[in-house]
Amino acid sequence: MADFIDKAQHKAEELAGEAKEQVGKATDNDDLRSDGASDKVKANAHQAADKISDGSETVADMVSDGAHAAKEKASETADDIAAGASDAVDTAKETASKIADAATSSTAEAKDAVSDLADKAAQRAREYDVDDAVETAKSPQFIVIAVAALGAAVLAVVLRRRNRRRDVPQIVSESRRAARKLAKAARS
Repeated sequence: MADFIDKAQHKAEELAGEAKEQVGKATDNDDLRSDGASDKVKANAHQAADKISDGSETVADMVSDGAHAAKEKASETADDIAAGASDAVDTAKETASKIADAATSSTAEAKDAVSDLADKAAQRAREYDVDDAVETAKSPQFIVIAVAALGAAVLAVVLRRRNRRRDVPQIVSESRRAARKLAKAARS
């Protein structure tokens, strides 16, 4: 900023140039009048330079203030983003921990359930009387039931094969008839 003394001096030069110009007009002295006019123009140029200097300093201050404000805002935004990312990481860690805990407890529960089932099966096996099973297998009722089931299975297999043999010739004869019709139609 142009300092106050320079501004006052340039204003004084302008006034002095104006005074010289007026005295030159009054005395009809062209040299004095032209000297006054040139001093006045020179002082006005200095004053314009002072105004430009003040304006550029004001603009520089405004730009500096704006840059400082932008830097502050960018810093705040970066801090907010970092805090948000940190919160997201913490949340992800907590969720992963909960999932791991749930998986561990589910695995332990499943292991306990399987162990209980195995224990029950072993207990039933111990309670099962093999002698009773052998006696039941030897009983006439069981033998009759087993022979009847075996006979039914054999009968089902025989009927299935017989029906399959019947179905095959029909399919073959139908396909032969269709082929003959197509050949006859192609000749015509």
